Amino acid sequence: MATMFTNRWIPAFLYPITVLALSTFVAGRVPPSYFSDSHNLINVYFVKLGWLWTTVAYVSLLNGDKKSWLRYILSTAYWFCITQWLLGPSFIDRVFVATGGSCSSDILLQSQATCRQTGGQWIGGHDVSGHCVLLVHASLFLWEEQRAILLFKNTKKYGLYIVYGFLALWWWMLCMTSTYFFHGQRELVSGTFFGMFGWVIMYLVMFPLIGLVDTLQPSQKEQQQQQQQQHEKL
Repeated sequence: MATMFTNRWIPAFLYPITVLALSTFVAGRVPPSYFSDSHNLINVYFVKLGWLWTTVAYVSLLNGDKKSWLRYILSTAYWFCITQWLLGPSFIDRVFVATGGSCSSDILLQSQATCRQTGGQWIGGHDVSGHCVLLVHASLFLWEEQRAILLFKNTKKYGLYIVYGFLALWWWMLCMTSTYFFHGQRELVSGTFFGMFGWVIMYLVMFPLIGLVDTLQPSQKEQQQQQQQQHEKL
């Protein structure tokens, strides 16, 4: 069980396969359900507050490591810039406008949230799925942090259970997002891409380079510590 949850490639393949498979073979072929309504309670109170709940799950791990908190801050900044604000409109809003999109009530508005507040609709451009960005990015973040705990630290079991509960919920809602077309398939795929892009840039490239993740396996780390202790004795 622990081995499965320390394998970072499981979610790396699971999430894009989920989106591609469901949006290709299932979407449009199933009848409406509770989850096809965007006002369902899980979407309203969990997904739309997704990073808040992701933070709750992260804090439950009780990881006081400063490096872990820096990873959280940088992961939060990535989510915020992509979906909320990037020196004005968010990154995905900028993509929408750059690909020919606009607000039906005021063509000068470049933020989806502001557009909706004025009673307008976001029309015309490539609308990157913010749900996919959030769900994939949050899931990969939680997976990496619980992986670090299992490999290198100890934590209360309930903390891991909370994380696994949210990982399951986020995956289920990714399935629902892919099944019921709130976006076109290309928008779902691009959302998944940007959800994974942050993980690739941070956890696979940047964090190892600047020393924010431990690149040694536990056995290697123990050997290194033993060698250091022997060297100190000499």
